[in-house]
Amino acid sequence: MPLSKTARTVLVALIPLAVVGCAVAILSIPPDARLGTMVRFVMFHGASTWVNMATFTLAGLAGVGYILGARGLLRWGQAFRWFSLPLWTMNTVLGILSMQLIWGGILWKEPRLLMTFGLLAGSIIIVAMQLIADSPKVPAALDALLAGSLWYLVLFLPNLFHPESPVFSSENPAFVYGFFGMVGSVALVALCVIVLVARRRTRETGPEA
Repeated sequence: MPLSKTARTVLVALIPLAVVGCAVAILSIPPDARLGTMVRFVMFHGASTWVNMATFTLAGLAGVGYILGARGLLRWGQAFRWFSLPLWTMNTVLGILSMQLIWGGILWKEPRLLMTFGLLAGSIIIVAMQLIADSPKVPAALDALLAGSLWYLVLFLPNLFHPESPVFSSENPAFVYGFFGMVGSVALVALCVIVLVARRRTRETGPEA
């Protein structure tokens, strides 16, 4: 069912509120002994990346569900896909900036950075396939493949650049609270935008594709 006008208004209103909440969470993080206030930049990048990994994963799961016959999941997979690409593009830029500004250079051969570019290229290909493929099952299957590849790379790629669990290894709970505040805020923005996009597609294409 398409969203009511009231529900749509609430979702739109929640987006700037979530942005404000994210700003509050960022400012609540105290300066780090080594990075100073730039630790906020690094932690926001990490929080946004966590949410982005979740949207990629949900796009993949929706793709699997659609291929298996849950036709109503098509527009949800597409909404997750359309949101994931620009967010991953932003996170790619943030990752490069963090290397340049904080560590003084870009380590182009760092495995996690190469993974970032690979996933960005894969996302672009999937969106292009959605636009040109006759069957929506093709990009849906690619969503599932990309999600599986993402988690394989996260679990098995060597981590030569970032420290292991910098937030959770901190003795200051303000870092943990601030980090999860950012995760929750970015996730709320993602949820609102994805629901709006998915429900708009429902209105345009009907309940099933």
